[in-house]
Amino acid sequence: MDERPMIEGLPTGIRFPDGKEEEKKYEIDPRLLVWIKNNVEGCPQTLEEFAGITRLDRWKVNRSRSTKGYETPSWLIMKRGDFSMIGEMRELQYLRLQEVEIDDFSFLTRCKKLEVLDLQHTNFADLRLLSNLPELKKVYLPPRSQMIHTEVLDELLKKGEVPKVEVPEPFFKDEDFQDMQIVDGKNVTLSYEGDRRVRNVQVDFAGKEPSAWREFCYEDEDCWLLLEEEQRKQMTEQLADAVLNDRVHSFFLSQEPWAEGHYLCAEFAGGWAALFYDTGDGEACYSIYNADYDTVEILAPVEVGGQSPVPKMMATEDMGLVVKVMKHFLETGQLCPGTMWVKEGEDGDGETDPELRESEALQMDATDSFIAYCGIEIIPDGERCCTRVKVEPRHHNQYGIVHGGLLYTMADTAAGYTARKLTKSPVTLNSDFHCISNVPSGVLTTRTEIVKAGKHILLLRVRVLAEEETLLAEGTFTYYSDGKDHDV
Repeated sequence: MDERPMIEGLPTGIRFPDGKEEEKKYEIDPRLLVWIKNNVEGCPQTLEEFAGITRLDRWKVNRSRSTKGYETPSWLIMKRGDFSMIGEMRELQYLRLQEVEIDDFSFLTRCKKLEVLDLQHTNFADLRLLSNLPELKKVYLPPRSQMIHTEVLDELLKKGEVPKVEVPEPFFKDEDFQDMQIVDGKNVTLSYEGDRRVRNVQVDFAGKEPSAWREFCYEDEDCWLLLEEEQRKQMTEQLADAVLNDRVHSFFLSQEPWAEGHYLCAEFAGGWAALFYDTGDGEACYSIYNADYDTVEILAPVEVGGQSPVPKMMATEDMGLVVKVMKHFLETGQLCPGTMWVKEGEDGDGETDPELRESEALQMDATDSFIAYCGIEIIPDGERCCTRVKVEPRHHNQYGIVHGGLLYTMADTAAGYTARKLTKSPVTLNSDFHCISNVPSGVLTTRTEIVKAGKHILLLRVRVLAEEETLLAEGTFTYYSDGKDHDV
């Protein structure tokens, strides 16, 4: 359901319980108002009705198409970032606020009847606020490294069973990033086969596309390079305006004709942007550097591809900076001088023995931070590749079973390496993945089947199995190759 109020600011004529018309105006974040409407299947019209709310789940979905009873009272004023109305919910017993950043959590101190509080994947930090919640039975917190006044947490943990406290291990650990470097964009030279120009642009707009983008042919290999200069300027300005006004989900600005690598990418969520340049061949990756954070253990709301978390150290809230970097890259194909970047990986200037490249690539991925965290083992199997994982608690979703993202990553990794064994420089055209069953523990493996291996098109099927026998998921992966070695 779209997180926008259905009907805003309509006068309702509602009076408050004391019989007097309420003159005071209350401010509320529009996202919070939608969550409230989803939870109570309507909109509270009085402070008494707000106070009576017992459960607020940010992820509650309301599938009703009716607009009856959802009118927003005129005494509620929309104000982005204001979540103080939660403090008016004096009967609130369950509160789940995930994937949201809030400047002021002090409203919690007024929710004296809270029994379950889920603040994982938020920017909650001040643990002293928990001392004012006498009925708390379960609390789910962000990683310890994010929080202050941890002595309160230590006291809670000493109590044992009540309240039950869950503090997750950080997704990333600083020791996994010991070889990263901080570099100035002016000291980085980027190109694809010696060409610095941006050739292909892909943008996922949030909502209606700007006028100049509506006829843009994304399918052409050199779709950006083929445009007239004036048209590129107009589209650049409209893209910049969309970024500044939170109307873009992601963009890819690539020096390759097919946009599979050598791209500057930005993904947006929760007021944050993950901005990075990736060669696509594992040699080097540059992520925007956020000097306000000196640890990778604190995550931003944005996730690359919807499943790979990004540390705040490698993300930004400054959309003006994103626009500056984006405009400079579209004009020059280079990172903007004066901007700082986190560099991971090494530049590969020399030639590599093709016979050694595959084994080195397998070793590289085995030690890559994300694959290492997942615990994925890559197993050569003749002309195929398979993968294996021993399930650990970190692999679980909120239901205590294996997260679907792990199943897909195992299959995608197996298919990708099989494709590289069978053809030169394959690029992904499509994937179709289905989750069938699940388990809480055990050893997971994949089996890769070659369905079709043509001159240019490769079709693979991968099954994910538990203990070598129970089918958990399966998918098909389609790759294209032009038959040339692009030094991958």
